[in-house]
Amino acid sequence: MSRKILLLSPFPPRRDAMHGGSRAVAGCLAELAATNRIRVLCLRGAGEPPTEPALAELCEAVEEIHRPGAAIGWQRACLWAFSLASGLPAWVGNWRVEPFRQAVRATVLQWRPDIVQFDYHVMAQYRDAVNTSRTVLVVYEPGTAAARDRLRFGPWWQQGLLRREAEAWGRYERKMLPAFDAIACFTGRDRAELQAIAPVAFVAVIPPAFGSGAKAASTGASASPRPIILFQGNFVHPPNVDAALRLARDIFPAVQASHPTAILQIVGVGPPRVLRALASSAIRVTGRVASMQPWLDTATVVALPLRTGGGIRIKTMETLCAGKALVATPLAAEGLDLHPGREFIPATTDREFADAISSLLDDPGRRSALELNARSWGKSFCRAGRVQAAFESLYARL
Repeated sequence: MSRKILLLSPFPPRRDAMHGGSRAVAGCLAELAATNRIRVLCLRGAGEPPTEPALAELCEAVEEIHRPGAAIGWQRACLWAFSLASGLPAWVGNWRVEPFRQAVRATVLQWRPDIVQFDYHVMAQYRDAVNTSRTVLVVYEPGTAAARDRLRFGPWWQQGLLRREAEAWGRYERKMLPAFDAIACFTGRDRAELQAIAPVAFVAVIPPAFGSGAKAASTGASASPRPIILFQGNFVHPPNVDAALRLARDIFPAVQASHPTAILQIVGVGPPRVLRALASSAIRVTGRVASMQPWLDTATVVALPLRTGGGIRIKTMETLCAGKALVATPLAAEGLDLHPGREFIPATTDREFADAISSLLDDPGRRSALELNARSWGKSFCRAGRVQAAFESLYARL
């Protein structure tokens, strides 16, 4: 059954984006467009690349509404304080754009979609612009749980603001979640979090799309003259900053003790000053790169020592689909039906991470076995139609 679906996104969807969420939105859009009529309304910040042209061709229309540039430095602090004073989470306040609300309302009235799908909880604030269609909210990471993690691991001097931010997310999600006909999330733990906030909401677990799978790493790419440990992430996201700092400060020195020529590469958008300050001849902090593929190609081991955050880590999916040896916390592997020791090596403590990485550097045969299993998993997970079928089932329920 073909439906008219209006998809609302906080940023332009692209399968080649550095932001994992943008890639996930793009993957879902590509699958849904195979059998449905799609229109996209998204926000686009200054300097942000537009919607991927190949995706736009799959849609009946794509409209991008300008979003004022993200605040930085003291402006960011002022925005945070202003949003909290208004009772809103800072992210919600920064993505509040009245022309976008007007565009949603006009499109719904003129096009009359069967389903309006809101990607990301931050877009739930536009629910009041839709009153004639069924609504689905896709939660990539529960905001209340994420804010609770930031409060737990944040610096002492931010505790007051972080506590107010957590309270604001709680109020926002308690108000917005029950307003939707259905909610989709990525893991069972996220569903439990959401249902605790909104017990009456129907919540489905649908792991995200990831295109047709990343290109496998180049043959022999792991045989670098110097062993390379890779961490990738968008460092606007606090859990990535925490994990990268942990890897550079607490884990990598122990790896260096047994592998003096090892290199740590920290790749991704927006590394903060505290992370850039760790750069040295052995630690490379790149900032934004054009594509992750060359960095994955040359990595010997990918390490993901994540200890906070919800949802599913797109970086984990990308690593496995590229056929790379992975050491990760159970949190980083959550929701992907992975088998510890087969597709990845689990580690929790700093010592476990250092030992696991070192053992893989010493054992090419074990690395090769992990790489083969990772590629096999990727082919199954990225099979065409998986996400489409799950969302079609959810829509039919409505």
